[in-house]
Amino acid sequence: MDSKPISPPTEPPAKHSPRRPTVGCLFSGMGGLASGFTSTGFAIEWASDVNAAASATFRHRFPKVRFIEKDVRDLSVESDGLKPVDVLAGGFPCQSFSQAGDRKGFDDPRGIGKLFFEIPRLLHELEARYERPRLVVLENVRHLLYGADGEWFDVVRRALRRAGYWFRSDSCWIVNVKDATDIPQDRERLFLVAASRTHFTHNPFQPPSTNSRHVQVKRQHLDDLVDRSSRADDLDYLPRDNRYSRMIAAAMEHGESPQNLYQIRRSYVREKRGGLCPTLTANMGQGGHNVPFLLDPWGIRRLRVTEAAQFQGFSGSETLFPDIAVSEQYRLLGNAVCPALSTLVARSCSTILRTEA
Repeated sequence: MDSKPISPPTEPPAKHSPRRPTVGCLFSGMGGLASGFTSTGFAIEWASDVNAAASATFRHRFPKVRFIEKDVRDLSVESDGLKPVDVLAGGFPCQSFSQAGDRKGFDDPRGIGKLFFEIPRLLHELEARYERPRLVVLENVRHLLYGADGEWFDVVRRALRRAGYWFRSDSCWIVNVKDATDIPQDRERLFLVAASRTHFTHNPFQPPSTNSRHVQVKRQHLDDLVDRSSRADDLDYLPRDNRYSRMIAAAMEHGESPQNLYQIRRSYVREKRGGLCPTLTANMGQGGHNVPFLLDPWGIRRLRVTEAAQFQGFSGSETLFPDIAVSEQYRLLGNAVCPALSTLVARSCSTILRTEA
């Protein structure tokens, strides 16, 4: 019987590697939003911030990313050579919209509130030169939804719609770090996600289902993130005869537990109960109110930078900062987007880009 010739073995066809989705970051800060997107597989095409300490920290953490240190009002798609991206992300300044601030909104005389309008301007510029990003992800305080009887949010909604995006209130996610992650910080934030009308017939964003009974997050214990076993730097401790030290000591004596964190609030001390860290703010390293303090065997001290970083969801193994002032490190952490939250939003965006667009 004649045998059939044996064909030489063939190599399997090469698999096509899908293009990584891209993101551009405005108001990037130290990179909390960027951290969430990179951990989800996105490539950061470019990032920008005007603050020198934030810029140095972002470059330190993402040395391969093109970074533009510039006032967003001077940023230009054409002159700065901004490449097209799948997602435009930014945590635009929240001071004008926070309940804890003056609540001037877009009428803030400092002009901070109006910086939001640079986002739709750049979206129009991107569309004119390339195409508009498929998704826009913004982060701010919850009060943006309700301030001025809802007028602030309506301004944002109209601006994003004029820029060519599907967007309304159900495209937002109000979330607390302590509920959606294993991090014991009581920090409530707002994420706003808009979808391009060029690429989608509707806005497909669905807030992550972190509060359902099927998703149960086991929260870390306070002392998993606070080190009471070693002495901190001398500057972290309050002198025993300090006015704030006496106020905090009295609050600890009459509080639920001296193991809790205590926070100076202008003229009084607030105990944060339930094993939680209070909301970390940008002014916590400057002295005065909003500084979280704790008791260890050596006295009453503020949170270490490394502890504050972990309460914000940054890895304890990462060298977060270049050689910048400690006060700037605290400020950047207080302003940062929690990477654990941005990761959840980035996953939703990844799913949308993979299945919907």
